[in-house]
Amino acid sequence: MNAAALFPRFLVICSVILIIAGIAQIFVRPRKDKETLLEKVANRATITALVSLAFGLAGLLYGLGIVKMPSF
Repeated sequence: MNAAALFPRFLVICSVILIIAGIAQIFVRPRKDKETLLEKVANRATITALVSLAFGLAGLLYGLGIVKMPSF
């Protein structure tokens, strides 16, 4: 198997790992008592989880062929 054939599978596997890590991080992040909505969203752990979810979703879409890779 050549590298071009393995790349979509690699993207799907890595993207699923990123999505699972992002979801897990949202649920296990440290919380303070009586957090406001702004404190919940502006938390470093929440921002990291959202970035993980965004990159995971983008990679999954590329890996499954729903969104085509740009050619330069």
